Amino acid sequence: MINGWLTIPSAWTAELLAHAGFDALTLDLQHGLIDDQTALAMLQAISTSEAAPLVRLPWNDPAAVMRALDAGAYGVICPMINTRAEAEAFAGACRYPPRGYRSYGPIRAAVYAGSDYFQQADDTILALALIETAEALANVAAILATPGLDGIYIGTVDLSISLGLAGLGDLNDPRLREVVTTIINQARSSDRIIGMHAADPAQARTLAGWGVSLITVLTDSSALQASAAAALAQTRATLASTP
Repeated sequence: MINGWLTIPSAWTAELLAHAGFDALTLDLQHGLIDDQTALAMLQAISTSEAAPLVRLPWNDPAAVMRALDAGAYGVICPMINTRAEAEAFAGACRYPPRGYRSYGPIRAAVYAGSDYFQQADDTILALALIETAEALANVAAILATPGLDGIYIGTVDLSISLGLAGLGDLNDPRLREVVTTIINQARSSDRIIGMHAADPAQARTLAGWGVSLITVLTDSSALQASAAAALAQTRATLASTP
């Protein structure tokens, strides 16, 4: 699946990217500028397309998990999962009893997904744990064995910081590359979904070859900034060369 990452608090930009043809779009409620009310409007905008709506949570907070799911997210990515106990708490908040402890109240999800939402939710919702610290690396096998956890998302920038590496998420660093491929191999052997950011299309191809199945290829803020800078630079150069 090719994923886009949304940080701009706008239903319009969410709708634009949804209709660009992404397989999935992730609302970033941790480091983006999106609050709960704007997230609802963005999820509604995404639902006009075939893109799967995902949310990166602000933290491992059951209330935040349930709000995102009740608003219509089809998958949640939880940051800073470091231990099996933290993974269990997260996964449990995503599932209704007896598989978890999610409270019933899918206020929008039942409208968006249909009257059988409750019967289907536990088998439809994706719960992905962000692996992004040295502690998580040490516990990754136990985290992957957590019931109700569908997969992981590897946060290479925070992981490189936690490991004391010089580059921020630089997969050209052999140490980070080794760590990431080790995590991927463990996740593949556990038959779990694996998500990662790709720096460019060439790296996306590399990640797909490693077994990464959810690949983020664009962040809205970065794409807008890069496009604006390129258009400005080209226009200035063209004007400067005009007689």
